[in-house]
Amino acid sequence: MSLGDALGEYLDESGLLRRKRAVPAIDAWNEAVGDDLSRRARAVSFRRGELLVEVDSPSLLNELQGFAAEDLRVRADALLDGARIRRLTFKLNRRS
Repeated sequence: MSLGDALGEYLDESGLLRRKRAVPAIDAWNEAVGDDLSRRARAVSFRRGELLVEVDSPSLLNELQGFAAEDLRVRADALLDGARIRRLTFKLNRRS
């Protein structure tokens, strides 16, 4: 195995490349929703066009899922150059 192949395998298995690709989408979410909401609804991953957002309360989870998701998705997506946010998924952060 070449050094390049070994490095590629390591980066793939470690998840470092996925995290690097997620940063622009997470930053776009933070900018689109503002400081207050981004602290209560934190984007944690971005894979295959899906942005996963952990929410700190059941009432906020319901509000985002029921009323605001599409508007927020469009606003965050408009801030991106390359990757596209095709879907938002919200999950309650049980550790809050």
